[in-house]
This record gives sequence, structure tokens and C-alpha cells, in this order.
Amino acid sequence: MPTYAFTDLDRVTDQVHALLDGWTTGGAFSSALGADGVEVLRLAVHEWIANLVQHAHFPDGPRIELAVAVEGDGVRCELVDTSAGFDLATQLEHQQSILDAPAPSERGRGLLMLITSTDDLTYAPAGPAGPQRLTFVVRNPGEDFFAALFRPEDLATDPSFARSIGGPPGGDGQSGRGLPHPAPSADPR
Repeated sequence: MPTYAFTDLDRVTDQVHALLDGWTTGGAFSSALGADGVEVLRLAVHEWIANLVQHAHFPDGPRIELAVAVEGDGVRCELVDTSAGFDLATQLEHQQSILDAPAPSERGRGLLMLITSTDDLTYAPAGPAGPQRLTFVVRNPGEDFFAALFRPEDLATDPSFARSIGGPPGGDGQSGRGLPHPAPSADPR
């Protein structure tokens, strides 16, 4: 599928939802994803876009690009933006602390949802002038996926991923759904 670009932060969320609706109605993902997989795809893309709209700083004006492609049993998403970026490892630690709080907030869980619901997640900030690149794959979730979305034991970070985004090594070293992987050493384009 082609790449779609968005520059209006007030409208990007609605525009992306309309694009996903059109692809879903047209059966663009049906060879890889069932209804639950499509919902996970929508959730993952929405959470990243919402974070950009709410929190990102765009020094040279906003531009967000979205490309998706069916790859085998999943859908690969790539979101590129001109924001100044952020320290993903630090944000993940902060969000984990929200879950561990005596009265957890209902906000601040988007990145945790994103890493828990996707595979092969990479975030490659390219410096303060961008572009920032997030890629991930969505596959059909297991039947207990939605119930298990926020179990703390599912949120351990692969140490190599933490090092690749500038964070301290940590986590349990396991791999699998929801565990981010290091950014590839070369741009696949």
C-alpha cells in the first residue's frame, strides 16, 4: 500500500480512522487479520497518532506518514513523523510506574498498550529534526489477549531493545509478543 501523509494535527486522528475504515471495508487486511486483529491494528495506530497529537513537538511543522502492508500472517505498519522525538525507554518506565501506583491513573497507558499488542516494534529517533520512525507488526491476537493486555509480567522489556533506544538494560531477556526489538541497523527502503 502507498504512504499517506498528514499535516493537520486537528484532523489527523479522524483522517487516519477514515483511511483504516476504507481499507477494512475494502478487505485490505482480510488475508492476514480477523476482526480482533483489525481492532488491534486500529488501536495501535490510534495510540501512536494520539500521542503525537497530544505530546509531540514539531519544530518545523507537523508531518506524519502512515504506510501499512500485509506481510504473511500480519500487517506491518510504519509511521514516520517530523517531531523532535522522545526517550521511549524512559516513557515506558514511567508508564509502568503508573500501573504499580496504589490508585492507577486511567491515562498514560498508550505506549504500554502499543508494545503489548504488537510484534517486532522498533522506534528509531533520528535526532531533533526528525524523522522519527516507528514500525510494528500486528497479528491476530490470542483469545485471552484483551483480558491480559495490562498484566505487568507481559511488559518486561528486551534488554537489547532498551540499549538500542538509549535506556538501561533491564527486563527478563525473553522475547515474544509485546516485547520490543532493536531497530534494524539499516533502513529497509
